Amino acid sequence: MWSGTQPSVTSWRPIRPSRVRRLTASAGHLTYFSGRPGRADDARAGIGDSGPVRTSEGAGEPTTPSTTRTAWTAVAALMGAGVVAAAQIGGASAALPVLREEFGLSPATAAWYLSTVSALGAVGGVLLGWLGQTLGFGRQVRLGLLAIVAADLGGAAVDSLAGLLVARVGEGLGLVMVILAAPPLLSEVAAPVHRRLVAGVWGAYLPVGSGLAALLVPPAIGLWGWRGASVADACLAALVCAAVLRWVPSVGAGGRAPAGGLAAAFRSRPVLLIAAAFGLYSAQFLAVVGLLPASLVADAGLSVATAGLLGAVVFLVSAPGNFLGAYLLHRGVALRRVIPVGSAGMVAGAWAVLDPDLPAGVRVAAAITFSFLGGLVPSSLFAALAAVSAGTRSAGAAIGLLTQGSALGQLLGPPLVVSVGTALAAGVTGQAVLLACFAGLVAMAAVLLRPGERIG
Repeated sequence: MWSGTQPSVTSWRPIRPSRVRRLTASAGHLTYFSGRPGRADDARAGIGDSGPVRTSEGAGEPTTPSTTRTAWTAVAALMGAGVVAAAQIGGASAALPVLREEFGLSPATAAWYLSTVSALGAVGGVLLGWLGQTLGFGRQVRLGLLAIVAADLGGAAVDSLAGLLVARVGEGLGLVMVILAAPPLLSEVAAPVHRRLVAGVWGAYLPVGSGLAALLVPPAIGLWGWRGASVADACLAALVCAAVLRWVPSVGAGGRAPAGGLAAAFRSRPVLLIAAAFGLYSAQFLAVVGLLPASLVADAGLSVATAGLLGAVVFLVSAPGNFLGAYLLHRGVALRRVIPVGSAGMVAGAWAVLDPDLPAGVRVAAAITFSFLGGLVPSSLFAALAAVSAGTRSAGAAIGLLTQGSALGQLLGPPLVVSVGTALAAGVTGQAVLLACFAGLVAMAAVLLRPGERIG
């Protein structure tokens, strides 16, 4: 176990298999050679091994000791925080028609209103994640939820476009703070045997939160108006914040954030691979699922309400895929097998979704396949990042890099895919080929991840 001192990495020696079995039988889990439990469990999924841990340059010390029992109430509270944070994405999209009518938003202003969250993540993801280790990840989650509460209540009271945009920035800031701090916290409150499962399930926060908001906000607006729906969202965020305050420990506070931790994340080969893969996945997903409702309206003549409902359902279907990916990793299926299967499913579904000549039912079925199998990818990447960075001084910067990659993919992916189909006159074929290249690069990144490599 961790003794408070850290010898050099080169001083570690492999543990003999017989010794590994004795340790497992006596303690119920192995100890990371850097002082953290769970290395053998990660090895079964292809994201760790039972030999000496390879560390990237700039390795840091663990921030807190890992638990030997999973705090499921803390896991549930943090998942609730992620769902509430993601609801700011789907809720804003669902409320946008009403807001455009009341505030006279131009198409460009409406686009900026929706993209605020992605812009914040793309610009400040790494820095905010790194600074979270100074603030403390538990404190950062609570402050993020409080920022959402304040922004929702303030937004419900505004009567000007400037006030509306300021409230949206507050929502976006709260969202980014929550999604940057929750994954390192989940690694701390989960036992080694459950760490990959918990990290993988976290990937479902976005489809669950955004999808449910897209389904529930329109009827809420019909009952209470958009201001009443905003107040209801604030109340929900406050309840989740109380649950986090009650059940989630304030771990992860390490004093001043070490600059070496930030530099180590940027120098870490696995972190950069995971962040790049997540960006490419996000570009694919949003280009296909995000543009589906508008395509169904234009090509199949569906109403805006029907197309929006189908789009929300397709988005939600990604959540079971996330759960399946987490379960497969928990059962020992290698990450380098799970991610290529998800990428292949996205390639197969994307072509049919993009083809305007196919019946709407076929395109929606293909989109469901695309979303479900694609859900294997983010759960696997979150689990891989936890195996690489959990407990290190670079944990915050690592999740920040992943968030920044995801945000950049969301911002650049849809315009790039559309431009390939229009400006280059390549049509559906060109778009599908581009998406297939993205999927191939994601699968390649999974294969290139070396078992056992960690930041520190």
